[in-house]
Amino acid sequence: MDDSSNPKKPLRSSANKMRDIHETYLKNQEQKQNLANYEEVRLAQQSELNEVMDDNKESDLDIQESIEIKDTIPETDRTKELEKERDELKDQILRAIAELENYRRRVLKEKREMLDYANERLLLNLLPILDDLGNAVEAGKKAVDCESMLTGLDLIYQKAQKLFENEGVKIMENTVGKPFDVHEHEAVMKMPSELPEDYIISEVQSGYKMKEKILRHAKVVTSAGEPKEGENE
Repeated sequence: MDDSSNPKKPLRSSANKMRDIHETYLKNQEQKQNLANYEEVRLAQQSELNEVMDDNKESDLDIQESIEIKDTIPETDRTKELEKERDELKDQILRAIAELENYRRRVLKEKREMLDYANERLLLNLLPILDDLGNAVEAGKKAVDCESMLTGLDLIYQKAQKLFENEGVKIMENTVGKPFDVHEHEAVMKMPSELPEDYIISEVQSGYKMKEKILRHAKVVTSAGEPKEGENE
């Protein structure tokens, strides 16, 4: 084979080879130094990180202790506040009960007084009539004229009747000869008469109404019908 067709690379000198080896060594040393520096930096950073983490742990413990202390103190204060509110509410309830009891007693007293003095005005108006009756009695002891005494008594009666009418009290209509009405009449006796049975023969005591209410029923005698044969004998 012809050597001219495959030319060889020129051989490098020994000086160049030594220089390359030296440069390669320096590069390796630089890389090792860089690695060492990197490892140093990494370890330093890791150490700083660990210190920071330790500091954070201590800080977290301090914060947790502080929170526990704060939680304990407000809980005690809250309990005292609740106890104070409870005592205040209890005091308010007791006061309310006492006021209610006083109000109940006052109402009962007023009601009792109202019942006791309900007729005070009416009785006050009746006093003049009582005075007139007293004067009539005294005059009757000295008088010999019965006609004048009768006139005086009639005036007193009319005065009393007017007083009761002003209070809404009126005498009921005389119902002699009319049917007996259980709502207005009270039968005190039953006797034979020419009137049909259960008709009113006579009125023993007048009845009175207070407005539309029966104040006193009229006491009457009712008929038992015509007498049977032989009863008159």
